[in-house]
Amino acid sequence: MSMQQPRTLLIGASGQVGSALEAEFSHESLVAASHTHARPGDTLIDLGDHVALQKTLRDVQPDLVLVAGAMCNAERCEVDPETCERINTTGPATVAEYARASGARVVFFSTDHVFDGARDCYVEEDTPRPLYVYARSKARAEALIRAMIPERHLIIRTGWVYGPDIWRRNFALRLVDRMASGEKVVVPSDQWGSPTHTEDVARATRFLVERDAVGVFHATGPEFLSRVTLALKICETFGFEPGAIEPRPTHDMGQIARRSLRVRLDCDKLRQAGAAPFRSVTDGLSSLRLSAQSRGPDRRSSDAQRTGSLEGR
Repeated sequence: MSMQQPRTLLIGASGQVGSALEAEFSHESLVAASHTHARPGDTLIDLGDHVALQKTLRDVQPDLVLVAGAMCNAERCEVDPETCERINTTGPATVAEYARASGARVVFFSTDHVFDGARDCYVEEDTPRPLYVYARSKARAEALIRAMIPERHLIIRTGWVYGPDIWRRNFALRLVDRMASGEKVVVPSDQWGSPTHTEDVARATRFLVERDAVGVFHATGPEFLSRVTLALKICETFGFEPGAIEPRPTHDMGQIARRSLRVRLDCDKLRQAGAAPFRSVTDGLSSLRLSAQSRGPDRRSSDAQRTGSLEGR
């Protein structure tokens, strides 16, 4: 490990994973950059504006770039694939282009949904088979980054992330808000995944960066469960009656994007590297409940909530 802290550019610092990364890398020479929900003091950066992105990279001259920003709304990506491609694929490729010329390292955060869910479990070396626009954009970005900087990239695939977030952008906090308002909440009955606390992802990222790890790592929570089971656990943790949960198959929810329904990532590679275990759903939700009293402004007008469902992505 180098004794000198690298100059780090964090793209997507105001996002869910980005906020956790900012806290974990806070003692570094860190430049926090955001676009949507940019905060006072953030460097403004738009992954979809490649000329401006190149200028920011030249101005900051980072040794390490953490790419946590993305266009994540699956439905928007389906109706506007050009913007999705520009932000999720070409933007990270622009970062990799800078890294190839400068010698910087790049950490790119990807998704479990680069896989279609046809297999019981996936390891890092399995060939991606994404089913929808958002997932395809992430898979293409992965391939470009690996090809452009084969010895200086770190790709972290995760999924079903949740954690403290003043903008209430994750499944758990949106569900809490809807339940608190006395609403019926539609939850997909056939979607399975591994809930993952954002702080665990950030901690694992720092662990890998400090050890100069290279390649793809899977990083999800230890449990594989359905959205409905997760919703019931959230109700139990936050003290809501579960009767307002309305399970419904994904194909009945009128969504455009064809989601992968059951993707389980094998995280043995991360564990064998020596990273700390990720917390259980019970522990993660308990931690979230304790932090919930610092809740930010009500964002119930967001697109994800206007759909009437809490599918995620």
